Amino acid sequence: MSIFHCIISSLIQAIAGVFIALKISNIKIKHNLPLTLKIYLSNFIYLVISGILIPKNFRFFFSLLLLTIIYYLFIDRNVKKSLVKTFFTVIILSISEILCSGILYFFINDMNDIANIWYLNILLATLIVVVSILISVILSKSIIRLISKIEKISVTYMYIILIIIYLAVAKNALYIKINPEVLINLIILIFSLLLFVLALMKEIKNNQLEEANKQMINHVTKYEKIITDQGKANHEFKNQLMVIRGYAQMNSPKLIEYLDSVIKDSKKTHSSYLISQLNKFPAGGIKGLLYYKLSTMDDENIKHELNVESGVKIRLDTLGTETYKNITKVLGVLFDNAIDACKKSKSKKIIIDVVKKTNSVTFSIYNTYKGKIDMDKIGTGFTTKGSGHGYGLRLVKDIVENSNIFEIENALEDEYYVTKLTIKTKNRQTKKKK
Repeated sequence: MSIFHCIISSLIQAIAGVFIALKISNIKIKHNLPLTLKIYLSNFIYLVISGILIPKNFRFFFSLLLLTIIYYLFIDRNVKKSLVKTFFTVIILSISEILCSGILYFFINDMNDIANIWYLNILLATLIVVVSILISVILSKSIIRLISKIEKISVTYMYIILIIIYLAVAKNALYIKINPEVLINLIILIFSLLLFVLALMKEIKNNQLEEANKQMINHVTKYEKIITDQGKANHEFKNQLMVIRGYAQMNSPKLIEYLDSVIKDSKKTHSSYLISQLNKFPAGGIKGLLYYKLSTMDDENIKHELNVESGVKIRLDTLGTETYKNITKVLGVLFDNAIDACKKSKSKKIIIDVVKKTNSVTFSIYNTYKGKIDMDKIGTGFTTKGSGHGYGLRLVKDIVENSNIFEIENALEDEYYVTKLTIKTKNRQTKKKK
């Protein structure tokens, strides 16, 4: 193909590049004409250079580099975001090329004519632009959501997929007759994209869990401070009584005012009994987590009881920091499951009993529930919360399987579903031998 025809083809194909870039970046063309022009000219220049100077075998990698630079210079100023958007741009263009080549195959006897006859080449370029624009319009919102999630994870394996696309499609050019080799390459492409989607979904879910754990730890720290401060306030209660006694002896008019202030402060916190139970845990996260979850139960109008046996604090103090983090993660999932199940029941109630034994501490969580529970499915990743909600249980399973200090039991007792988490406290956590 001549330089003139290459320029014409590049002018057409650059439209797809600029449209995809603006659409997946959520930028309106009519409000950003200078930016649109810059991106269009950049795409046009790189396509001309690629078509004239770059060997076919290197054009795919050249386009990855140049598209990333274009996104970085004109849209994001962030390497990772630019790489992610380049990935989706190449995916859209590749899919468009496959579809358009397949359409032309039914009308052209020899697919080599597309590469040799300039107007057929321009026709293919035009079709690719049209299909790319349609895909961008239809999928732009979904792609934008995916980009926001993928930006938080590694992009390495995305580019492995792009290389597979190159090997399966670009290297074989699609400008040939449909034959077994091309079909095999297309199957490889589809299979690779499927693996990518599955890996991406798992990675996103893992990151969501990590983010939830970070937020939980932040809440735990905040609430643990509240509990500690309230514990100190309870110790000062005797001093408050002495002040009240003094005012009463003097028959002071300030007595009522002081009593009102004490009552007002007491309403801001949970009962002294609850605080006394929570303070039976050592500092490190559990009492803050429990306070947070009990507050959540209050918000959901769930009745709750907390009973902690004396001596639990001493037992848990023997555990290491990493073990303590794992305990809060496991308990966080178990409490969430109990709350979710309890919300659906008529008689909303959760009871938490914490008892100590010689070398262990057991958390027993009793929650009411709705309907019937198949106990045969419990422990196999089954969740009563519906599709897409079993990832918390998988996290618990991973932690338990990689430690020899946790044991989990499930049972039905009267109207309650019971989960018992036993933590061995004699020895520190060690990895299981495989």
